[in-house]
Amino acid sequence: MFAKLALRNVRRQISNYLIYFVTVALSVALLFAVNNLSYSDRIRQLAELSSDMKSMFNMVTVLSGLVTALVLSYATGFMLKLRKKEFGMYLTLGMTRRNIQALFACETWMLSGLALIAGMGAGLVIFQLLVALFSSIMELPFSISAYSVKGIALTLAVSVGLFALSSLASVRYLKKVTISDLLKEEAAERSEKHPVLWCILSVVTLAGLIGCLIITYQNLMAAFHNEDGVILLLWLATDLVMIFLAHFTLSRTLAGMLLRSKRLKNRGTNTVVLRGLSGKMTVNSLLIGALATLLVFAVGMSNVAFCEKIFSDLSIKQDCPYDVMAMFDLSEEHGVSMEEGIQIVEQYSPIISQIDYQLYSKGETTLCSSIIGYDLMEWTDKYMPLSQFNALLTGCGYEPLTLKDEYLLFTTVQGISDVDFSDKSVTLNGKTYSWAGNSTFYPDFARREYMYFIIPDEAVAGMPVSDVCAAYTLADHRPDAMAMLKDLTYVQKTSDGEDERCDFAIQEAWRLFRNANAGTLIIGTLYVSTVFVCMALAILSLKTLSTLDDERRRFAVLYRLGADGKTQKAALFKQTGAFFLMPFALPLILTVPLGMIFGKVYEIWNFAGLSGQKAMETAALISLVLAGIYALYFFITYRIACEQVVCLGTETRGAGTRVQ
Repeated sequence: MFAKLALRNVRRQISNYLIYFVTVALSVALLFAVNNLSYSDRIRQLAELSSDMKSMFNMVTVLSGLVTALVLSYATGFMLKLRKKEFGMYLTLGMTRRNIQALFACETWMLSGLALIAGMGAGLVIFQLLVALFSSIMELPFSISAYSVKGIALTLAVSVGLFALSSLASVRYLKKVTISDLLKEEAAERSEKHPVLWCILSVVTLAGLIGCLIITYQNLMAAFHNEDGVILLLWLATDLVMIFLAHFTLSRTLAGMLLRSKRLKNRGTNTVVLRGLSGKMTVNSLLIGALATLLVFAVGMSNVAFCEKIFSDLSIKQDCPYDVMAMFDLSEEHGVSMEEGIQIVEQYSPIISQIDYQLYSKGETTLCSSIIGYDLMEWTDKYMPLSQFNALLTGCGYEPLTLKDEYLLFTTVQGISDVDFSDKSVTLNGKTYSWAGNSTFYPDFARREYMYFIIPDEAVAGMPVSDVCAAYTLADHRPDAMAMLKDLTYVQKTSDGEDERCDFAIQEAWRLFRNANAGTLIIGTLYVSTVFVCMALAILSLKTLSTLDDERRRFAVLYRLGADGKTQKAALFKQTGAFFLMPFALPLILTVPLGMIFGKVYEIWNFAGLSGQKAMETAALISLVLAGIYALYFFITYRIACEQVVCLGTETRGAGTRVQ
């Protein structure tokens, strides 16, 4: 009996359940896709490159599961609130609480089961799309991937667990709630008190938000020089707080202040729209602030993820500019000699060109003593002859460097690059060389050295060689890098035990490693961000639909005053759109300055030009995705509201008679 009644109720309430159904189905689809990706053969193979990949996917699943559980609880609470008068009537007519609990649980499980099936079906497609995205990031050919039994089982287990928790929460509520609580009317909405005060607070919080964003940008730029990220993180947290406060104060005052404009409110149906917004914003200001903060966090993380991929692509040639690079410190023992390494490399691809170069050192600290902590790092002054450095530069397509009685510091560490060596000169072979500046612009030809000094050739005459190096260009630029790396790696005994070591850098291995990390970050962040955005918009939709009774009475009055269906729909469109737009506008707008900021970051990292364009393209892509999700939820919410609110005549529907 309960199953038939539950099925009838689900059919009758299908429009009200639609947002719940779509949100659950999307959550299950994304969960299914990511779980299958984390257990796929391709991910297991690439996990050898990045040990954090599997843990990253597991963390994403847990985090998104928690967020989904919260929203499902909220959605279930909304459905209870929507139908509490109906349940109150059931109790009054003699049904037991156990009967009502069973009825509502049966309805919830029916809808959740349908959403689970739909979500799993959509997940089949989304999984292949994620595989295609990951293959594109890894620059590997795409092929249809098999689905994982473990991934499917994990999705079912997590989904059923979330549904069970949500159902238990509703059963507990129905067990304790009184009949009077179920039947009583909701408190009427009140206009916002002290509108002038809230207006002042809105201006103050907006100004504070702009100031915090400017200071955060300044600290971001400074962090690349002093490498102190603690202050930057504090300001980022402050930005999120200010975003919450700005939306909280604006939502409490905006509609009320607009109502004070006689010219605006007397135009068309603006009075009805603004009064409806005023009540919603007052009640839901905390929710709007929280959702806006969540959306900004999702936008920021999406930008970071995509820009990580751009940075990876641009930085590979900086970190390992040649196909294979060797560096041997002569003061250390090596398990694989340079000659043995060359033989191993040629097993995978012929070497078509080779550039030999060296680092020289007398063990002095004349120059590096300007670096704080140099003694703890046991750094000494190491020099590379200008002719060898230029040979490496021209092989990478750079213009040769010119030095005249000068030395240039090269480093990959921004903090070292900021050190002033203007008071430091060095005398070698009876000739004094002055400081020509510091550079992080050129590729890194000595990957194990934090810094070295480029100096004219005559300065190193007779100086001991400290490191023997070579750069190789291969006939096949993309050999089997993982197998080559494995053959070149050896185990070295240290004071702490045994450690794996390789004296060769392989560009293709760097590319795979960077792309694996970037791909994991992008997919994980996209998943979390999409779930966050969907959850935020689902809550907005449910909050909009929870006030339909009040809207129905308001629009009935509007109908009696002569407003036709078209006029009512236009008013409802503006009211619903404004409510949706409030927490969504700032996150969408922020994609542009975030793109500009990342473009500036690339310039600091010497990736100017194309990098700025890529950053803005990324920002535009994220904006389009956000706008698409927003449009989906807004359209569903607006259509449901139109069916329930717009008055066209007198009709009896459901529990009572209403003007339609």
